[in-house]
Amino acid sequence: MLAAIVNDVVSIFRATFMSGDWTAIAVAVLSVLIAVLVMRRGTQIGSMTLLALTVFVIGCFVRGYFLRPAPAGGEVVDGNKVVNQLEASWLEFSALQAGAILAYFIAFMVLILVLFGLKSVFARG
Repeated sequence: MLAAIVNDVVSIFRATFMSGDWTAIAVAVLSVLIAVLVMRRGTQIGSMTLLALTVFVIGCFVRGYFLRPAPAGGEVVDGNKVVNQLEASWLEFSALQAGAILAYFIAFMVLILVLFGLKSVFARG
């Protein structure tokens, strides 16, 4: 059981931070940095991880919205693009298994703890 969780966390780290997709990496790093900057005490790790994951999801939605091809002929974009992106994002989220969501939570929590620890060490000096 523990080995499966560790393997899921490692695969999430690889898929998110070592994929070569610089936009996704920037969104993930930005969401973690926002959580670290907002965090005041170590006891806030759970809520800050949820904040980072929420910012990450919103950033991935916006990334998907702008990376989709523009409509043919340069027409004015109507609400269909937004609705299609919301539907695609929701279907992608609903296809995630509980283990993958837990792995994202643990991966972001570890990053936040490491960066918060570094922030605390350098803030004391």
